[in-house]
Amino acid sequence: VRDASINASSGVSAANRGKFLGLTEVGTKTANKKSPTVLSAIKDLGVTHVQLLPVYDYASIDESKPGEYNWGYDPQNYNVPEGSYSTNPSDPYSRINELKQAVQSLHDNGLRVIMDVVYNHVASADEFSMQQLVPGYFFRTEADGSMANGTGCGNEVASERPMVRKFIVDSVKYWASQYNLDGFRF
Repeated sequence: VRDASINASSGVSAANRGKFLGLTEVGTKTANKKSPTVLSAIKDLGVTHVQLLPVYDYASIDESKPGEYNWGYDPQNYNVPEGSYSTNPSDPYSRINELKQAVQSLHDNGLRVIMDVVYNHVASADEFSMQQLVPGYFFRTEADGSMANGTGCGNEVASERPMVRKFIVDSVKYWASQYNLDGFRF
């Protein structure tokens, strides 16, 4: 989301650069007006699908500080749109509505939308809501009780456990039904 329109030469309005709404602007061109950018450039490629890096809330960005950067592979809240992509991160309605507008705009322009998802680990197992609600259930552990680290991120989600699996399936259903996402890359 961010990389598609963050540069001033993207032709996207300053308020929408690097934001969900940057994906909604049609007819944008480079500063010299010779080449289409963002949505127009994607359409010109002739592709049928756009894959967005994770757009759920991730931990490494302080949403109150514009300009911070991360690709989103450190999940904090799986079912909340990332605030740094919103024009008003402190307003939950802006996050929701702007992501829905972006997806709808891509659909209106003949593009399907796939979201990259990372259900195999979180940014911080100790701070993750499910670990706080049901300690020791959501994550795999070693024989000594320490967190398993097969992901290389210090924790791994125990997707073999029934309620963890249900959480993941429910989350995917939520994104598909509420945001009209067409697919997911696991």
